[in-house]
Amino acid sequence: MSNDPSAEAGSVDQFRTEFAPVLRSYNAMETTKRRHFDYLSMLENKKKKFNLAATGAEESTLQNLLRDHNDEVQEFKTLSQQLKNGNPLAHEALFQYIGQLNSALAPVNTSTGH
Repeated sequence: MSNDPSAEAGSVDQFRTEFAPVLRSYNAMETTKRRHFDYLSMLENKKKKFNLAATGAEESTLQNLLRDHNDEVQEFKTLSQQLKNGNPLAHEALFQYIGQLNSALAPVNTSTGH
């Protein structure tokens, strides 16, 4: 990998079409993670503020959200490995892009607690 940001951007743009399905899977994984943590946070706040335990239905919903996330993690891992096997340069570009996203969003994620 180069230290030149324009070289990284070129690499990302060059392989965007090849890694797009894996990026969509990554985005789905991030969404399910956020849903699970948000719901868990809501249940914890309910317990902390009102001393109310989660109901059976809420526990079931929480487990379903975790299952959704685990399914998305497995899908991302599978698609990522397929991309790596089929096009290692596109795989590298994907993770360059994900790294750029995570760096750019770090201040936002820190402020929201995710």
